[in-house]
Amino acid sequence: MSTYDPRKGGIDLKRIWRQFKGRLWLILALTAAGALLGFFSYYLYSTIAGGNTVYRISNDYYITLNYEDYPNGPDYYNAYTWDSILRDDPIVDYALTLLPDIDKEQILSSVSGEILGDYRILTVIVKGTDKKAVQEISDAYKQALPHFAGEIDMISHIDVWTDSDIEVYDEYTRDGNAAILGGLIGMLAGVFGLLIYYVTDDGIYSERDWYERYPDIPYFGPKDSEEWKLNVSHILGGEEGYRAFNVSDLEFNVSVFNELREAKGVILGIVVGRDKGDRIDKAVYTLKKQDVNVVGVQTV
Repeated sequence: MSTYDPRKGGIDLKRIWRQFKGRLWLILALTAAGALLGFFSYYLYSTIAGGNTVYRISNDYYITLNYEDYPNGPDYYNAYTWDSILRDDPIVDYALTLLPDIDKEQILSSVSGEILGDYRILTVIVKGTDKKAVQEISDAYKQALPHFAGEIDMISHIDVWTDSDIEVYDEYTRDGNAAILGGLIGMLAGVFGLLIYYVTDDGIYSERDWYERYPDIPYFGPKDSEEWKLNVSHILGGEEGYRAFNVSDLEFNVSVFNELREAKGVILGIVVGRDKGDRIDKAVYTLKKQDVNVVGVQTV
């Protein structure tokens, strides 16, 4: 009879590994699914609900200074001054005449400038969440900067050097963080689920699991293995006259019980990890009540 008491003993790490090793794919799948869910959830939120996708156009302008009359022009028109000039009234007011649907504050918050090396190359960046407005402001500056050059004696002219297309540039994106968080949640959910499975699972995975339940019924090992042959030969003197009966085949049939009683004994067959405690208990108890001699167990 079963002597198993789930309240006794602590955590069996070997048993956990035996239970988990065939289900590690589940943790990996949940991790991947969580990462994808986190990524797409944030993507949908940022592009649809949040509306914080940032669009950007970065164009380069070639500045030709009036060196003949103003030899110190490069000292004045440097990276710092251009970033300010681009948002000053002469350029902004002219751009507004080309942009009837855009206000001054929108331009001021969208435009910035930089000179990375050569003082003759000015990079103008227009950035914002309104794709149409970004494109329109960028196009307006292609006219506003040459017009500004015509108003300033120190500058001969300003030409558009590179004309770039609009691009998505979300400098505040959290796509990666969302994917990592989703993957972590998925992994933890998988591990927690398998730990719950460990606590509730009463399947048989090893000889020790069987012995804790039925110390009076010998464990023969995997059918037809060398361990099985040695145990059957030593304990039973051979398999002749004995019947094999799988736990999953149990049914209340008089003729079946009669045949099993006529045999010298029954070797019970179980599937590792699949046949659970209730099913095994039912089979063992039923066979004993029917006066069937259960002489051992084998895994199939």
